[in-house]
Amino acid sequence: MSFDYTNPLHIMRAIFGAALGIATVVLLALFVTSGHWDWRLLGLIVALWTFWGVFHDLVDLLLRPAAGFFANLITGEHDTPGPPITIEEETAYLERLLQGRLPPHNEILSGIRLAEIYRTHQRDQAKADAVVERLRAKYPDAPELRFVARQRP
Repeated sequence: MSFDYTNPLHIMRAIFGAALGIATVVLLALFVTSGHWDWRLLGLIVALWTFWGVFHDLVDLLLRPAAGFFANLITGEHDTPGPPITIEEETAYLERLLQGRLPPHNEILSGIRLAEIYRTHQRDQAKADAVVERLRAKYPDAPELRFVARQRP
């Protein structure tokens, strides 16, 4: 990582690093001349060392996310990981998901969503009913299926 003179983070780390270096040289000079440690100066060095080493992490963990949050709040934008999923992609995903092994609750919820897509988007009531009936046969006591009724679009 090279030094960037326009980056405030790099400038602050350079300031802490320079102060740390100067304080260390002064502490060593005082020790050589007097033969004892100046504990206040040693405390300053420990504090500078801590700030110099931790400053970058504090900025990354606290300041950058907060600044991004407030910037998005002001501009009304938000970070999205990518384009939204289409209904066709969701249908294919749910069909693949139901072919595998899922915990019962997840399988039931995925099947209910798939049946809803079949009914509302594909206008295929028979496919929707088939998914729900297969789930009812497999999980007859499932409370999630009590509210899934045969509906006409």
